Amino acid sequence: MAMRDIEKIQLSIKDISRLSGVSIATLSRFFNGQSVRPSNEAKIQKILQETGYRPSIAARFIKGHNSGVIGLIVPEITHPFFALIAEGVMREARNQGKLVLLGSSEGSMEIEKQIIDRFSQSILDGLIYIPVAKAENIPALKSFRNLPLVVTARKGIIPGVPHVYHDGEGGGYLATKHLISLGRHRIAFIASFWDVPCTNTELLANHKKSFMHSFSSIERFKGYLKALEEAGIPYNPNLVVVTGYGHMHGVDAASELKGRFVDCNGVVTMTQAVANGFTAQAKRLGYRVPEDISVVLFDANESKADYTFTYIELHLIRMGQESVRTLNELIEGREAQDICLDVELRVRETSVKLPAEAPR
Repeated sequence: MAMRDIEKIQLSIKDISRLSGVSIATLSRFFNGQSVRPSNEAKIQKILQETGYRPSIAARFIKGHNSGVIGLIVPEITHPFFALIAEGVMREARNQGKLVLLGSSEGSMEIEKQIIDRFSQSILDGLIYIPVAKAENIPALKSFRNLPLVVTARKGIIPGVPHVYHDGEGGGYLATKHLISLGRHRIAFIASFWDVPCTNTELLANHKKSFMHSFSSIERFKGYLKALEEAGIPYNPNLVVVTGYGHMHGVDAASELKGRFVDCNGVVTMTQAVANGFTAQAKRLGYRVPEDISVVLFDANESKADYTFTYIELHLIRMGQESVRTLNELIEGREAQDICLDVELRVRETSVKLPAEAPR
């Protein structure tokens, strides 16, 4: 068959192996950026140029020829939350003799789609995926239809796919119940999102809808509501701020609450950066932390904190490790189930009992 005729058919990695005269294992190493003999690389490059072949993710399904490479997609690698999950993934992958191909979508669904497109051209054994928001990109790419896939740090967003996540509702409940136990009944909730889905006044009506399931803040918000209801404290949407994940989002949240003329005496925040911004601005506005406003956050990064914060511990490194173990179950052809990791309250200096003389 002439090479120009070969171009007209859909080639497999077996075809490329036969045409180039190199093994499938060598092709796997080449396509994943690993070193191969110069003579073999020249053979591969020649055939790729002649055929225009681009490797399909389906190539990894050739029995006995796993690449030893798994993919990991995170919204932002510099964010401590995702960096710790990535560290867990790397540790467990090393333990299993695997390499990790890492992509950061920088909080953008468009960049995420580009990364998935590039990953679909690599020979991966499986993928660990932390979507920016709604996980709309994976189902849209047919090349990933049969790829062993684990969704991490999100709950129930791709049917039939195992998810590894923390107990967000339990964490929101623990954080809020702790503040209530300190006599604080005006508790603000700062909900963080990469892609803000609604306003604070719409959050209560929308939080149970299917399109909200992918947001970790929503699970924590459910726990917040549960603790308020249990204590007989009416829900007040003016105590809820919908914002992003950065330091300035925390600054703006404190200013927004002040501008609404709601005098909160406790606050639950989603990240260290937001908590730092909030407390810094609260101090500028004349509040004392923790006496006037006690603060609880999710998964403190104390090396960058202005305070030693009370926090909900999420065990993120373990989350990454469990994600790799779950993915390995799928790669080996076994069934895998969702894993929900427990959370724990760690009481530090940013939460104290409300002084008896202070109004409640």
